[in-house]
Amino acid sequence: MSFCYNALKSSVFFNRVILKNLEKQGFTDLTPSFLTLFAHLAESEPMSVTSLANLLGVSRQAMHKSVSTLERLGYIWLEMRPENRKEKIVMLTENGKRLVACALEIIALTEKKMAALLGPDAYQTFIENQQKLTRFLEEI
Repeated sequence: MSFCYNALKSSVFFNRVILKNLEKQGFTDLTPSFLTLFAHLAESEPMSVTSLANLLGVSRQAMHKSVSTLERLGYIWLEMRPENRKEKIVMLTENGKRLVACALEIIALTEKKMAALLGPDAYQTFIENQQKLTRFLEEI
């Protein structure tokens, strides 16, 4: 099987593990696309809905729909930018921050299990090679 197929398949299963465990902790109504959104919100500076849409490669309409759903669920809120009142910044609520913290714990535990499966050296080599391949793909 190709690298692309395996990467996509692994991502699907990894997201399922995260979603299943988050649901056990009371975080419901989440989807894999929401996980991607949370990853960007947790790892970057606060940004607008349009910037998030561009970053994730989805339409503004789709991003607005996701943001509206997550706002209704109490995971995020929108704050107006003082310098541009038309633009709203997506911010994590306290519940959203708890979700991210729980997701990071789940990810760390899952990665620890994966390292035990492969062995620490093989797992480290895998991570390094994955990073190299990702950088390569970003550049072409």
